Amino acid sequence: MSVFLAEKPLYDVVVIGAGPAGLTAGMYCASMNLKTLIIEGSPPPRLQLAGKIYNYPGFPDGILGSELLSRMRSQALRAGANIRRGDVVAVDLLSPVKTVITRTESITATAVIVAVGLGRRRISIEGEDRLLGLGVSYCTLCDGPLYKGKTVALIGDEVSEDLPILSRLASKVYFIPLKPMENIGNIPSNVEVLNVKVKSIEGVNRVEGLRIVRNGVEEILKVDGVFISTGSIPFTDIISRSGVEVDERGCIKVDKYMATNIEGVYAAGDCTCGGMQVAVAVGQGAIAAIRAIAYIHEQQKELKSLTL
Repeated sequence: MSVFLAEKPLYDVVVIGAGPAGLTAGMYCASMNLKTLIIEGSPPPRLQLAGKIYNYPGFPDGILGSELLSRMRSQALRAGANIRRGDVVAVDLLSPVKTVITRTESITATAVIVAVGLGRRRISIEGEDRLLGLGVSYCTLCDGPLYKGKTVALIGDEVSEDLPILSRLASKVYFIPLKPMENIGNIPSNVEVLNVKVKSIEGVNRVEGLRIVRNGVEEILKVDGVFISTGSIPFTDIISRSGVEVDERGCIKVDKYMATNIEGVYAAGDCTCGGMQVAVAVGQGAIAAIRAIAYIHEQQKELKSLTL
């Protein structure tokens, strides 16, 4: 359904988020000569912190996550998109002219694409930040293939999802639950459950082991990688308060065209919980942009007909 825009917005489309989904969406919109703003918030996209990625098409020898993100950013800028840093603090998405408010400005647009990603709850142990991307990972599906035939540790509570993935790839998996667990059901033969305290992640230039306390005795557990799995934190609270529907996990509900329940508002990438892969985020960003472009053209056509 078309709606009449009573005021001219500053932008045709605002993209909230500058990860692979947001940059792809912004690139597509800008390449169609739409006035496009990509808002880059904090913390940085997960791709910025990723190590070498081997499953993104076109890079058979792998590419660093930061390098891939930098290339996407450059391409979006070359297409004509504006990229500006800012943390979104409020939005009005129900009005025909959408409003996105950061800490420093109020921005209006005909359409909004939400690509805010997901955060991960950190366990805040020594070495976690320092070795992130150097053997410490929050994504088993993304980085698990790098540890085929190796020894890894899984710290957290995602038994049903992450443990099976790692057990099929690594030769040995030490599963360390955050809370002691007596029975977690049937586990693969290469998985050992350790109810121990983790003091630190050890290593100089990459992960070399875990410093643990077992039965009151401190020791070093040799591992090649550490996966931390404590659940995702959706960055969608502000979006959901504006009327966008989310599920019980906080993931934005979209249809096959990446449209939300609000006309002119789309979502793409990890915030839809649709795969947590760079390739998926890029595809969703493209679909969201294509639909947003069609929506904006419809609004422009409607406005033109009403002003003749």
